[in-house]
Amino acid sequence: MTIGWEARGTIFAQTDHPKVLEIVTSDCVAEDFAGEIVVLNIVSGVYFSIRDLAAAVWRDLAAGQPVESLIEGLGGIDEEIAEKVAGFIDELEDAGLMRRRNSRPVQSRELESIALVCNGETRLTFQSFEDMKDLILADPIHDAEDDKGWPVLRHTELA
Repeated sequence: MTIGWEARGTIFAQTDHPKVLEIVTSDCVAEDFAGEIVVLNIVSGVYFSIRDLAAAVWRDLAAGQPVESLIEGLGGIDEEIAEKVAGFIDELEDAGLMRRRNSRPVQSRELESIALVCNGETRLTFQSFEDMKDLILADPIHDAEDDKGWPVLRHTELA
């Protein structure tokens, strides 16, 4: 049996299996644009920009690397960065972008995030945007103006 550590903020709880995350593909769409990860949560209508060290963490996690391998590796370099990354991972889960999966971790490989921190990259850029939320969540058939069509939303009057 493998014993791992699960990060929740700065508290690490012992678990029976290593924590491996996956993209919540039923609710999210993610794409890597020249190093920037753009993720759309189609349930909440919020989209996210993930750059710098945060993008490397995303790619490591999406590739099946265990959370504890990442946190322990970063902690061996810089404990403060490891704590910030643990918080970022919590944010990914809280935003509904990643969730725990029941599969085994992938074979160990060099983690991109650890290589970046070793080269001095410590920025965790994680931004959320709600400016298009109404349009993303709208039904293009029933919520569009009849005479103008999509993407002009029908304005409902308040009673």
